[in-house]
Order: sequence, then C-alpha cells, then structure tokens
Amino acid sequence: MVCVGPIAGQTAQTAQTAPAGTPARVQSIDAKLQEALRERDAIIRNLLERVSELEWRVNGGFTSPSRPDDRPVLTPASASRAVTSVVADSTYDTTERQATEALDQALIVRGGLLLPSGMMEVDNTASYFSSSSDHLTVNGFALLPILVVGDITSQRTRADYILPTFTARLGLPHKFQMEVDVPYGYEKIQSVDATNTVTTSTNWGLGDIQAGVSRQLASEKGRVPDILASVRFKSTTGTDSFDLASSTTGLGTGFNALQGNLTMAKSSDPVVFFGNLMYTQNFPATHTVASTDSSAPPGATVPGRINPGDSYGFQLGSILALNPETSMTLGWDQRWTHTSQLNGVDIPSSSLVEGTLRLGTSYLYAPGRTVDLSFGVGLTPDTPSLQFSVGFPFRMPLWGPRQTKVPTK
Repeated sequence: MVCVGPIAGQTAQTAQTAPAGTPARVQSIDAKLQEALRERDAIIRNLLERVSELEWRVNGGFTSPSRPDDRPVLTPASASRAVTSVVADSTYDTTERQATEALDQALIVRGGLLLPSGMMEVDNTASYFSSSSDHLTVNGFALLPILVVGDITSQRTRADYILPTFTARLGLPHKFQMEVDVPYGYEKIQSVDATNTVTTSTNWGLGDIQAGVSRQLASEKGRVPDILASVRFKSTTGTDSFDLASSTTGLGTGFNALQGNLTMAKSSDPVVFFGNLMYTQNFPATHTVASTDSSAPPGATVPGRINPGDSYGFQLGSILALNPETSMTLGWDQRWTHTSQLNGVDIPSSSLVEGTLRLGTSYLYAPGRTVDLSFGVGLTPDTPSLQFSVGFPFRMPLWGPRQTKVPTK
C-alpha cells in the first residue's frame, strides 16, 4: 500500500504529458519496445564485431578487419537471420580459435593437416644433427676366433650437420596442397685414429630439393579420422659423396626418390592423435666408385650401377594443447631400409634400422606466426644420436572466398 501513491502519481504525470488520444499504458509499452530494440541492435553490433575479429584471425591476421561501413545493412528479417547465425557460433571465441591454431600449426608442420585454399605458409627451419661411430679394422688373419695376427687399427668419427631448410606450402582448391623444400647446410666431420691424429673437414653445400602434393581424402566425422595422402619427389641437386673430384660437402644422396605417405589424425579434446605410413622408392643410378680389382693401380675408379634399397616405416604421435597459445608433441619414428646393391651384388651391412623418439612444442606468439621446436633422440645405431630443429613458420593469404553481403528483402 505504501507504493501505490508514487506509482499513481507517476501514472498521472505520464497521462498529462501524453498526446491527446494516446493511452498512457500504450506509450509506456512503446518506450520499453524501443529500449529493447536498442539493446538488440547493440547485441547485433557486438556479435558482428566478434565475427569480423574471428574472420581476421582465420585469415592469419594479415588482413584488416571489416570496417563499420562495410557491414551489411540489416533489415528486421535479415537481422533475425544474422543474430541466429552469429549466436550459433558465438561460443567459438578468440581463445578457442587460438588454441585451435596452435594445434593446427603443429599438425601442418608434421603433415597431418592441410592449409586452407589460398593460404601460403613460409617456413625457415634450422636443424642440427650429431652422430658418432667407432670403426675397427684388422689387416691380417685369424688363427683362432680369439687370436688375430696382424695390425689392428681403430678410428672414431664424429659428424655434425647444420641444415637450414626453406619450405613453402600453398593451400589449393579441392583440398589440395603443394609444398617445396630447399635444404642447404654445413657439415663438419672429425676423425681420430689410434695414434690420436685428428682429421677435420668442413664445408657448405646444397641438399636435395624436394617437391610434393597432398590431398585430404576424408574429414573427421564421428569415428572417421582425417585422412591425407601425399606424394613427394626428391631430386639430386645436392653434391653427393660419390663425386670424388669435388671437395664440397656431400649433403645429397645421389639418387632420385619417390615417397608416398598416408596420414591419419583423430581429435579427442584437448589431444590430437596422428599416425603416418610411408614408403620410399630409391631409383638406381650409375656413379664412380673405387675399384675393387686387386690388379688395378691404387686409387683406380670404375663406374658402378648402384641400386639403393627402398625404405618403409611409420610414425605415431600425439599433440596436446597446453594452453591457448602452446601445444606439445610426442612421437616415435620408425624406418627400415633394404640392402643396397652394387652391379647386382648385395653390399654387406647396407640395410638400416632407424628409430627416433621425438618431442616438440609450438608457440603461437602472434596471429599466423609460430615458433616450432623439435628434439629427437636416436635409439638405434643407424640413427643420429641427437637431433634438434627450430622453425619460424608464418602465413599470408594470397586469395580467399568472396565476401557476400547479407541479402535484404
């Protein structure tokens, strides 16, 4: 009963100021509707700004967000459709987008995801490899399994490689991607024999340029993972170790190769599991090799037809989102290489078994810009004992889908 007086007074005052023939209650409802419409328009503007920000981040952050005068003109019908569409995606905020970008970048570098059509990524990665081996040479003969007559010499060899690699990736229409790798680097080989004599050689050189095409065969849906297939061709642009007349480092293999990969990725928030099957066919080539004929003079060379063994293997791993900007990778690489042949005869001890445990992390420090670290430990004698790489990939949109305005009735 206490509140009746003020309310009645306000109603009377409203009635006095109302236009003739307009009920006070109708005017009050109209004012509330106008206020609700203003709040609705404010919500629409806020949601459209969020959509513009998300589109800017999806494009890598290199294009300017839409200006206010570029926004579509909203009619009541189109505004309703816009609000429905935007609210449906409103939970996909900036933080979630950044977390997805961190995971996506790690997958793209490891071949488990393709770039969007029109997006180009340039990656300059520097890798370091270190390996060592011990060799024991016997110049004599054995009387018994435990008795050797002759000279026994030992040699320890350590090889260090620094290989910067320039990589360019381009997303193409119809779920295709093209990639080109240009390796170039530095090699240092140091040998120590039984007399403690140290021999060191260092050189720069170009590696074997590679090019490949990838295609996404299936997208993740339910129990079906993302499935990607790729084909890569490796050239012989780098100087190989068979070129006996060259003093430059042999960072090339000397053999063309064709590699096929089948990659699958399955997400289980906040982890993405990936696996890869690969097969590499190494093509035979003729190179100059040292003569094994005892009647030939020392240092004599002959042409030899070398058929390197094909290799196959797999990769298993997972990528974990630690926070919106950082992801961590754990993986295992395994590869087997068949025995090589020289002039149709098997080369002893030329088959290889390689196994590497890998740890990596990716950090998104700006939209479209990432630092990627990878650390590997070789767990078999045929694998470099230490591997480390750091890359700085960044993206730029070359083209994109046409932006269409919201239709107006």
